[in-house]
Amino acid sequence: MGPRRKDPARFPVPRAGNRRAAALLASLLAGLLVPAAAQAQIKVRKADCFFAADGRTVIDGVCEFLTDARSYGVGGFRLATYTNGYLRDGVVVSVTAPGQGTATWNREPGGKPEDGPADGVTAEGACWTGSRSRICAWKVGEGRPGFGGAPAAAPEAGAPRAADCYLEVAGDVRLDGACQFRSETGQTGARGFEIRSYSAGKLDVVAQLVRDPQNPLKATAFWNGSSGGLRAAEALGALSPSGPCWDNDGARLCVWQPGQPRGGWDRRDGGTAPARDRPAEARAPAPPETPPSPPSPPPAPRDSAEGRDPPPGTFLKLSFKGRCESLMMDGEDLTATCAPEAVNTSVVGSPKAGFIFGTTDGKAMAFTASAKGFVEGGTLHQPVDALMYAERDQSTFKVKGTCEMPNPMGGPVVITCNAQSANSTYAVRFRTDGGKPVLTRGDAK
Repeated sequence: MGPRRKDPARFPVPRAGNRRAAALLASLLAGLLVPAAAQAQIKVRKADCFFAADGRTVIDGVCEFLTDARSYGVGGFRLATYTNGYLRDGVVVSVTAPGQGTATWNREPGGKPEDGPADGVTAEGACWTGSRSRICAWKVGEGRPGFGGAPAAAPEAGAPRAADCYLEVAGDVRLDGACQFRSETGQTGARGFEIRSYSAGKLDVVAQLVRDPQNPLKATAFWNGSSGGLRAAEALGALSPSGPCWDNDGARLCVWQPGQPRGGWDRRDGGTAPARDRPAEARAPAPPETPPSPPSPPPAPRDSAEGRDPPPGTFLKLSFKGRCESLMMDGEDLTATCAPEAVNTSVVGSPKAGFIFGTTDGKAMAFTASAKGFVEGGTLHQPVDALMYAERDQSTFKVKGTCEMPNPMGGPVVITCNAQSANSTYAVRFRTDGGKPVLTRGDAK
């Protein structure tokens, strides 16, 4: 790490922006951003872990074991492994009822475990087991009593099983509830799957998804078009995966385990009540009276806020609550003590900006910028060129890196900062809780 000494030349104070950033660091150290209740909820330790999904062993050995009752429920947890301080493999068990929960995991190394595949799981001793996954954790060194070592056996290819399904076509909800799920290859539908629903003992809806053999993240879907149709012959077009769903502009097809919470995935635009016996022309949505307005662009680094343009020099501070997923200071993994709040600062009319993070044991760091960032694809990309560090003393030193922040006004987002000094690494991954960030303004200087 860069030097940590009381050296006024390395921590300039005459400029207003620096004075404010130093004050924010001091507030972090004073615990203003670390509620005691939040500290008590999150606990991290090493554990002996096992995680397998879809017939593949992902984690088998020592890993990080994190409990967070607020995020995962009482008894819920996250298992994670890291490479060079960055999340590699992760799985979350969210407890929904005593002995029952939902497991989610990242599809690819470094992905978000909460946004990946999902499986309903049941507690069995030190393990949670579902049709697709098995997650276990023991104290390091205690052995694995009663552990068979392999995940639950997969159902035979093509064997039907109960599921919770959702099908929306052209804005009309065609299926919303219990269904029969039949995969073409194995329990995950490696080449696709079919769902069926019944009404009064008779076939109602049939839908089929066929994966692209060259690209499993692309698929084509079909359905029977009307209640009682025997074949899924009406095309729904090409679909792409989105959490537990596959969708395009005109259709959405989702499948969950029975009893698994849907979260916010079931309807994109509210839809309409199922209307299975209406003719196809009646199901088509009416053309809009006026063209839809384009989506609002994300706020540029806040040269205006809350509808009024503050004068140049106004200091702006956005405060976020959420969960720190990883924290690396001076090459040391401090995720276990990362505070559950973060701050973004900027000055109107100036390229200066900062992203501030802290720990529950009195450390704080601010990634600061002297060059203006840019917005691309709804995400602010902010180059950073200095890092301010505070523990017992305060210091600042040069780094090279980037902070990225999607528009935080529309729900949970992930803020990341990665920077490299002459001899060390600093990195943060912070997930907001989706609440509106608190905006504080300071007087123009």
